[in-house]
Amino acid sequence: MNQMPYADGTYYEIGVSQGKTYRESINWNLQAFRNVIRQVDPRGTFFDVRQVERELPSWMLEEISGISEGSCLDFAELVRYNVFREIIYPDECTVLMAVGKASKSGSTIFLKNSDKIGDVGLTGPKFYRDKEVNVVLHIKAAGKNRVIGFAAAGSVDVKMGLSDKGVAAGTNISRTKALAQKSLSTEQVRVPGRGRLIREALESCENALSACNLTTAKILKTTMTTSGNLQFADAKEAYIIEGFYNEMAVETVRDKTAARSNCFVSLKGLNDEEDVSSICRLVRGSQLLRENEGKIDFEMMRRFSMDHANGPGVNSICRHSNDPADETSLGAAIMEIHPEKPELSKITITLGKPCRAWEKKEACITLDMAHDPRNIPSGHLDGETWKRFYSESPNTKP
Repeated sequence: MNQMPYADGTYYEIGVSQGKTYRESINWNLQAFRNVIRQVDPRGTFFDVRQVERELPSWMLEEISGISEGSCLDFAELVRYNVFREIIYPDECTVLMAVGKASKSGSTIFLKNSDKIGDVGLTGPKFYRDKEVNVVLHIKAAGKNRVIGFAAAGSVDVKMGLSDKGVAAGTNISRTKALAQKSLSTEQVRVPGRGRLIREALESCENALSACNLTTAKILKTTMTTSGNLQFADAKEAYIIEGFYNEMAVETVRDKTAARSNCFVSLKGLNDEEDVSSICRLVRGSQLLRENEGKIDFEMMRRFSMDHANGPGVNSICRHSNDPADETSLGAAIMEIHPEKPELSKITITLGKPCRAWEKKEACITLDMAHDPRNIPSGHLDGETWKRFYSESPNTKP
């Protein structure tokens, strides 16, 4: 078992704890990131962190400073990784939710499969099978909500997470016609990434509505770095934000199901028609939810997460490919919101390929929001569990 000093503390103390615990996996992720940066920006002009560091929030710099101290890794490189990683490694993903009465329990259940691109340059002893190493992240800053989530080691963002106020959140990029054509400017990089936006909302907000309001206000004040979706859900309602640079739409979900992949629904006219995978996963996810509305529970969501319809391959919910340039599934989380006692809301995280990892008890961990973080197995925190259960070979067992 891990003996991490997570409790009420400063962001610096939280960062030191992360740095000590995740050191080897952070080093792998930084080395992978460094190799990709050399390929796409050999002169190092665009990814010069000095242009954006002064505009980062104080909490982020404080936590990264702690990570640097705890891991004995370079502060500037950790800042660069946190600022630019969402651009280099687009966060794909499939999100399914049954809100309120649409679930079997009458309270929201929320699933996210985390998908990520790799790179052929990510080879060698410093990193793992072309992908970032992923870990369980447990955060409790002084005066803030407790958050448990799924993250890349060394990143202060969360890919999906749950707060002790009973708010679940997820995010994913949207493949639009303009995304590939639009050249990214330094001004856009200064905008908060989606992973940072959902973490800040989870730490600060009491419910899904306040999380949505906080996040939309930030997006309206600036813009989106890249087009994408953000989802916030509590026991009875959910909000799905679709953001495209200077356009935004919000869908309210109450007592029904909803799905998102890497395309828009409300802003669907912006979607890239050649993006077959996103449409396949959206249609399949919506079908599974619609056919089971009112009966959806943890076990059903677990099966949805492993679904290989339209595959197994990049078009299935559980995504597979042997090409590192393809986005494939790296893990998943199912969040069950307690309607009366939000601190008893539960998150179950599986580290590794969903079709394999959900079948193995040692790959999965269930935590309620009052959970003592010292009882989290070390393998979920240092990346070893993820490495053990990540594979591109589909588990085709019925």
